[in-house]
Amino acid sequence: MKIILTATISKLGKIGDVVHVKNGYAKNFLIPSKKAICFTQTNQKLFEERRHEFEQENQQKLDVASKLKTKVEGKDIIIIENASDDGRLYGSVNSLVIANQVNQIIGEKALNRADIFLKKPIKEIGIYEVGLNFHSDVVINARLIVGRSESEIDAMLNPKKEEKKSDEQKLEKPKKARRKKEEEVENIEAEAV
Repeated sequence: MKIILTATISKLGKIGDVVHVKNGYAKNFLIPSKKAICFTQTNQKLFEERRHEFEQENQQKLDVASKLKTKVEGKDIIIIENASDDGRLYGSVNSLVIANQVNQIIGEKALNRADIFLKKPIKEIGIYEVGLNFHSDVVINARLIVGRSESEIDAMLNPKKEEKKSDEQKLEKPKKARRKKEEEVENIEAEAV
């Protein structure tokens, strides 16, 4: 089906482009969501008359997306889920869960599951990269951290602190062992006298 795009769509085209797409994609998604209109000579003339309106609307959406991007940029998306001792989740973290968490960070419903790009399903705790699509021209990569608890997430983010604590604990253990040995030697000497 031949259509005229009324919005910029990644991997398809920009506003005003005439493109061929499958009938179902046009009838079930693009036209109902007002991202395209059917191509006819009449529609093409109407589009050219209203082109400025479509471009202004797109620019407003782009401005809103840029503001939302600044709210998320540089922040970690943290998700706490139940997992086994070996780190496997009792389920998985999907794009809907991530979208809801990002919407909580932003404070409004800006993303849905189609706006989240995952390289593979997340089935283990750890740190991942996800793509967030606020607009066809505003896409960012964000860090996603999945853990069992906040303390575990802190340990993932700051492994040096955990190493220092474990080093301090290792140093304390020999001191305690030495003290016990010294006390035992003193007790043996006291008994011998």
